[in-house]
Amino acid sequence: MNHLLIWCQHPESEKAGRYIAQLDTARCSGHWSDVSELTRKVEKHAPHRKCLILTARAEAQIAAYNERRPATAASTSTTSLPKLIPTLITAIEEETEYKQDAFQANVCLGWMHSTLDEPGLAVARFPKDLIASYSQLKEEEQLTAWTSTCVVKGAYLKGISQERSSGAQGAIQTYSSILPFLSSIESISSTSSEFQRWTELLLSRLCLLSDQSLPSEQEVAADQALLAYRLWTRFFAQRAPTSTSTFKPLVSSRRRVLKAYYDSLSMILQKDLEHPAALAVIPENARLHQRAELKRVEALYETQLLQETQFPRATQSNNEVELWVDAVIDNWRVLCGPTWSDEELGEGGKPGVAREVLDILYRAAAKTFHSTQILRHLFSVHSYLAEFQLAFKAFDSYLDLVTRSKERTAKSGEEDLGLDKDDTIIRTAAEAIRVLCRFGTKNEAEKARTIAKTIEAWLRQSSPSGAPISPTHSRATTAESIEPIAESPLSPKVRALAFRAIGISQAQWARHTFEASARSTLQIDAVKNLRKALEPSFEAQNNLESQYALALVLAEMRDISGATRVVKNALSSKSQETALLPDGEIPDEQEADEDDFTRERKLMPFWHLLSLLLTARSEPQTAIKACEAAFEQFEDPEILFGAGDQYRSSHLNDMSPVDEKSLIATKGLVDSMESFEKEGILQIKMTQLALIEILDGATVAVDSSDELLSLFGRLYPDTTPGQRNLPTPQTVVPPKSSVGSVRHSIFRRHWASHTNAEKPIEGSMPVSSDTSTLHSRSAPTPAPAIRVTDEESRSKADVNHIFRTSSTNQAPHRSGSKLQKKKSASLHRQSSETAAPQPDSEPDLPNPNADYGRANSIASSKFRVQSGAESSGPHSVEGGPGQHIGILPHNMSHTAAPAPIGHVHQPPRQDVRLPSALPRSGVLSPEPRFPAIQERRHKTSLLSDIWLYIAELYSRAEQFDQSREAIAEAANLVQEFEAEVARNSSSSLATAEKGWGGGKSVDELWADVNATRGNVTQMQKRPHDALQHFEVSLSHYPYHPAAIVGLSSILLDIHSQIIPQEPQRSTGMLTPSISIGQKGATKTGSGNHEPKINDFHKHQVHLQAPSAANKATPSELNRLAARDRAYGLLSSLTKLGSGWDYSEAWYTLARAYEEGDQIEKAKEVLWWCVELQDAKPIRHWSVAGNGGTLL
Repeated sequence: MNHLLIWCQHPESEKAGRYIAQLDTARCSGHWSDVSELTRKVEKHAPHRKCLILTARAEAQIAAYNERRPATAASTSTTSLPKLIPTLITAIEEETEYKQDAFQANVCLGWMHSTLDEPGLAVARFPKDLIASYSQLKEEEQLTAWTSTCVVKGAYLKGISQERSSGAQGAIQTYSSILPFLSSIESISSTSSEFQRWTELLLSRLCLLSDQSLPSEQEVAADQALLAYRLWTRFFAQRAPTSTSTFKPLVSSRRRVLKAYYDSLSMILQKDLEHPAALAVIPENARLHQRAELKRVEALYETQLLQETQFPRATQSNNEVELWVDAVIDNWRVLCGPTWSDEELGEGGKPGVAREVLDILYRAAAKTFHSTQILRHLFSVHSYLAEFQLAFKAFDSYLDLVTRSKERTAKSGEEDLGLDKDDTIIRTAAEAIRVLCRFGTKNEAEKARTIAKTIEAWLRQSSPSGAPISPTHSRATTAESIEPIAESPLSPKVRALAFRAIGISQAQWARHTFEASARSTLQIDAVKNLRKALEPSFEAQNNLESQYALALVLAEMRDISGATRVVKNALSSKSQETALLPDGEIPDEQEADEDDFTRERKLMPFWHLLSLLLTARSEPQTAIKACEAAFEQFEDPEILFGAGDQYRSSHLNDMSPVDEKSLIATKGLVDSMESFEKEGILQIKMTQLALIEILDGATVAVDSSDELLSLFGRLYPDTTPGQRNLPTPQTVVPPKSSVGSVRHSIFRRHWASHTNAEKPIEGSMPVSSDTSTLHSRSAPTPAPAIRVTDEESRSKADVNHIFRTSSTNQAPHRSGSKLQKKKSASLHRQSSETAAPQPDSEPDLPNPNADYGRANSIASSKFRVQSGAESSGPHSVEGGPGQHIGILPHNMSHTAAPAPIGHVHQPPRQDVRLPSALPRSGVLSPEPRFPAIQERRHKTSLLSDIWLYIAELYSRAEQFDQSREAIAEAANLVQEFEAEVARNSSSSLATAEKGWGGGKSVDELWADVNATRGNVTQMQKRPHDALQHFEVSLSHYPYHPAAIVGLSSILLDIHSQIIPQEPQRSTGMLTPSISIGQKGATKTGSGNHEPKINDFHKHQVHLQAPSAANKATPSELNRLAARDRAYGLLSSLTKLGSGWDYSEAWYTLARAYEEGDQIEKAKEVLWWCVELQDAKPIRHWSVAGNGGTLL
């Protein structure tokens, strides 16, 4: 009605309406040169539209002024725009009929003040609420397209003026108020060019202010920021800039907006903030949407950046490209890290993400000149994809550029600004050493040593960026000789990292070198450098990587006491002092997350190493406690192995489907572990079985072997170990409870008396290690009692047999969850024999739950170990469900009560720490993702080793049929893997190559199988059959230690005429020439006894070589050839890294010297053998550090 009234008062002629429409179109299109003529025609045919005419002319003059004025000009003294202001104000006040004309005039007036650099007046001219004014106008009359443009234009100009006058807070509110209006537009292409231009200006400005990665006094909520980014992307990401724009910097601002968008998404990703997903996204797919959005923006920004970036001159660098690459790598470290899974990344998973990052790096390299940053990132990503050849091509190029740049700097005195910082260079070189030593073999260890010498040269300089480098430095440099002349530009932690890398490379090369004299020197230098890395001045005295490497090297040097001290120091240090980054470094402002158990996972090799050190000190009972502590530090078995049917015992297979639904499957820490960590858990279990064999006998250890296969099946659920068809071992121990053997704990200990069980057989040790003085131990230690106080203990479903315990004297009933969760009944040996005092030499083990910052509640189990005299029985558990905890007074102060679970303070304190961004390029890259064939190799090698280990257990229990079946299982695995290797490679060397990473070559696997066959056959007193198996083993792998020792022992027996040169044709026939003394020496020649010096002189009467006067018979020549071959094999083996500390090999070599009448050399070797035996663990040190000296 109002519209009709206005039209009746001032009816528009047809021409007037047509000219007004043309004027509106010209303004919307930015054709300001046409405005003058159109306003003249409108003024002629519609003189009553005075406000419209004045506004259009003023807008044309402002546009013309902005077009002429340089972008940097600040003076407005020469313009006539101020003269238009009074006229416009008068027109606005007089306009009462066409309100949208007045609205347009107000926006024009604000534009004029903003152009004249009068932001305060500009803000005052704009309506307080542009959207409310627009909505009111829409209700009263038909609005033109220019009015809609003025809404967006006014919001942008008002926001810009607010930024200039009062700051960004009001501006952000003004910009954000327009977002609902813009969200209602379906397609920006249907709007005018001026609407698009002002909309892009507004959204671009809001996006830049909403950058989540920049500190700001007025922070924009993430959901509001992403709404602006998504609107901008939907409207303008793939559209060409408007050609009629008055403002020119739209093209460059698009790149800035995309960078801000990408940085904001990166900050949400790296801080692990909640991602504001689109409304239509299912919560379960939120991470898929987050990854898709990040990938889309990544592609848009990269395209924009590379299109607008030219290849630099030799003296220039494209810093923006390098910064972009750094941002991509930071995101890659998160996406391919442990917090994201393959399923959350969509098609291709983590390897697919890494491939995309590689493409980005190579495209960025085409826009840079000799960029050390890109080469460094190429090394990291190629290493992650297990493409180590390409990775070290990139690293070699990186090292060459760094070396040449430093040489130029030394000559000219001018630093290369494009070169990485010294800290970054050292970190990169240390990472290269880590990769080489962890995943490589001898050649890679040699390369690591070369890189370490380069680091030594850098550290020796007073300033690493100002002196020449001598990478070919050949003298073995110790830590004392690397002291800088002046203060180093390197940070203390980086210097500690450098010393650690040098020490690790020296220790690794000491394992592989053929020079015995150099080996001891390398080990001494390694210890010095590792101790240097732990100095307090470097602020890394509690670094676990350095402590573990030092402890392992000391153990290899037979310094058992020193290694034990280092391990205990690492286990006893508090977690607050050693919060870990992925590379073992201590963060500056960030504490470790208590829920990810990073520290506990890194401590597992320490507990294993401590166990081996204790066995070297002949303390097997304390050693088995250390193995148990490795798992008890996780507080609950479900934390490590998960709950539900993730790890099911054999008896659970008979459950009904209804019962199965009651088990809620949850994942444990093992599901996120890399392969080396999982192997470490298996090795701990194998060490436990070896200790059980020592303490309880081989038969009891055989009874526990099913647990090893069950554990492997849990750690590698995608690998089926196959059903064991071995008969139940014949054992005289009391029958197991209805739980079944698979349900027994990884801590399972049979503390039953040896009166009712088979006593440990002398020499019942794994073939891989000799029998130490552990067998000559004193009487069994009485079982201390464990006092458990827990009023609210509840029985838990036994879904994790890994942490269950079983005593042969107990009923299947368990007293409570705390008993299986904490130190269980399996901690102490039960014996019905006379109690004997515990040895004074048994060390106190660090409490795995004492110093890790995890508060224990009152309801937690509390344990007190008592002596045998205090306990009520050999295996008494006091308390139980009926035992009360202490009474809490009703008037106790809340500050005096214990802290709640999960808190260390009472009353609990709020965690006010802000999330910190992911550490940048100095941090270790994610663990490599090996190809499927290499992962299969590692798993096959582990499972084959397990079957062969079980076979050896069976053979020492004299159950040879079962032993042969276990060997057959291993042989089937190797055969299947050999066929898979043949399908993947046509090279004749494929079976001899093991590649990078864990696992063995096919030839090594066959050598293991045949060597075990030889050992088992030899234990059956069939030496000639064993000889054939050893020969086959060496035909596959000529340097197999066990095969060489076994074969050499038989050859020396042939030389000594202990056994005939040819097998007996009929049973029961004895060689007439074998004397009684020779019969007694048969045990010595079998190689299955503990080396004793008294046995070394039993065969001297048979060592006389044929007289020169007598003609040697073919039989005598064969005997001499057998002796010489044994000597040659053993001499070579003891020079190798796999045999230099192999006491069986040295003992057999001493026998060979003795057979050859070289008594002095035999004595020398025997003394070395005794020295090795005195510090020898139950298993080799390498099983604790399956990644070398690296955690």
